[in-house]
Order: sequence, then structure tokens, then C-alpha cells
Amino acid sequence: MACPITFAASDKTLKIVEILGGDRAKGKLLDRGLCVGECLCVSEGSCRGNIILKTKTSKYAVGFGLASKIIVDEI
Repeated sequence: MACPITFAASDKTLKIVEILGGDRAKGKLLDRGLCVGECLCVSEGSCRGNIILKTKTSKYAVGFGLASKIIVDEI
């Protein structure tokens, strides 16, 4: 079931199914290589702080607000 990445469990493989928000939010994520169809996992996260996202080649720190716009589904 698709949900914001802020609700996803750590260390599970996830797939981005949708990115909510405007062009600016989508642009920030696309600049980091995070687009629909990309697989990633949540390395670390706190209740309202930064969330560490791990892709195949990199790790990214994303703020809670931006992370809540990333809709993922567990693979």
C-alpha cells in the first residue's frame, strides 16, 4: 500500500510511485536522482527531523516536509 516515505519502516526496499508538490519540490528531488520508479530505502529517520535515504549509489538527507511528498510502495 502506497504511503509517504515518512511512514515507511527503516531498512526496507521501497519504490517511488508518486511525488507530490509543485515544480520546486519535484526539481529538488530530481536533482538528486530521486524520481518515480527509483528504488531506495530509509537508512535513518526521526519523528520530525531529517530522513536519510539510501539509493544504489548514494545517501541523501531530506527534510521531513520534502520527504512527506515522496509516496512509496514496499517491494
